[in-house]
Amino acid sequence: MQPTGSVLELCQVVADLEPALEHWTGTIGAGPFFVFDVPILPGQIYRGAPTEVSMRVAFGFSGGLLIELLQQTNDGPSVFKEMLENSGHGYHHIMLTGPYDENHARLSAKGHAVAFSGQMPSGERFCLFDTQSADGAFIELMETSPAMQESMSRMHRAHLAWDGVTDPVRGLERLAEFS
Repeated sequence: MQPTGSVLELCQVVADLEPALEHWTGTIGAGPFFVFDVPILPGQIYRGAPTEVSMRVAFGFSGGLLIELLQQTNDGPSVFKEMLENSGHGYHHIMLTGPYDENHARLSAKGHAVAFSGQMPSGERFCLFDTQSADGAFIELMETSPAMQESMSRMHRAHLAWDGVTDPVRGLERLAEFS
């Protein structure tokens, strides 16, 4: 896992999750990936207006870097749909580690604006800053609860134990195997 103050996650937005999973597991060797559906989360705001976005996501590690593959599953306005329509699938955002409020203040002071925000069902805040003018993508901040940190640790343990072939794509319930 990555140290505080570094990039924890790289996200690729895709129109179809299955070929992306095949590429990341079969060609790149990242994984295994844990796939699950994310319902519409509370309080989603896209560029200042309420929105409702659902998605299917897959998380897996490559070394100490968490890889997220994200497919939006509805037509709600979002930074994900925006990028797919403007430039197609590909690199969408990175997520930074560290204190949410400090990172938020630092990115705001650099002149970047929040393009998408909301809350996880358990209350953790998240947002994506529009940094496209600097690097063509977004920067995500998220409050990570102990439960979320434990899930990431389990995914990393699964990655370290993985033979690179067996069960490259798994349901989220399989995380219990790596406690």
